[in-house]
Amino acid sequence: MTGLPRGLAGRTAVVTGGAQGIGAAVTERLGAEGCRVVVLDKSADHGRAAVDAWRRQGRAVHLAVGDVTDQQAVQAAFAGVPAGWPRPTLLVNLAAGFVFKGLEATPEEWHAAFDPTVIGLSLVTRQFVAGLPERDADAAIVNMASISAHIAQSGYLTYNTSKAAVLGFTRCTAQELAPRGIRVNSVSPGTVWNANNERYHREVLGLDRATAEAAPEHGGKFLLGRFADPAEVAAPIAFLLSSEASFITGADLPVDGGYLAV
Repeated sequence: MTGLPRGLAGRTAVVTGGAQGIGAAVTERLGAEGCRVVVLDKSADHGRAAVDAWRRQGRAVHLAVGDVTDQQAVQAAFAGVPAGWPRPTLLVNLAAGFVFKGLEATPEEWHAAFDPTVIGLSLVTRQFVAGLPERDADAAIVNMASISAHIAQSGYLTYNTSKAAVLGFTRCTAQELAPRGIRVNSVSPGTVWNANNERYHREVLGLDRATAEAAPEHGGKFLLGRFADPAEVAAPIAFLLSSEASFITGADLPVDGGYLAV
């Protein structure tokens, strides 16, 4: 583990949406750092399969099945941390609603975009904070924003607005929780080549990864000329959780291959 962020081994982390995509990469990275990880995911099938695989690798991973918008499920997830594990002092909020609509969006579609991304974020964060001491908590939270939180995109009104709310939530909670020793930051990834994006590019656009990354309107939008792998987002999340980032709070870290620079 030489060269990896310090201060994570032996700690307990909660990762929402931690069974798939970026969430799975975060769970894998934190496990490699020596963390015990509670995966809060609404998909029982994906969750059990992923957790079983990690346990076979000797990782300390616990699955809590539940929706982040369900307050009772969130409370149960934190109450169900295995006996003998330290209280959670690390939180990664990844669960979100993926709804891409413009002004035509219905109230139901707005709820589908905002409820997991913002309401769920608040419920999980509140429950996490409730389990921490009033002072010197030595805790850290990382929220998942997006490059879409920073820009305008046609047909993305619901998604971009919900992710912009994550930035506001991050700054406000960083201010509120700093006196308790709790740091709060966010990351803003660009396009990540996960299962959902691969399916979209292949089935909707008819493009494999290499072709998509070579296209000016896809991979060409990024200075690095390609998409990110999930592990490339998990690494800066681990950094922001670690003692290496002890003087960073209220910040958003673009993990976007240079997209927002131009």
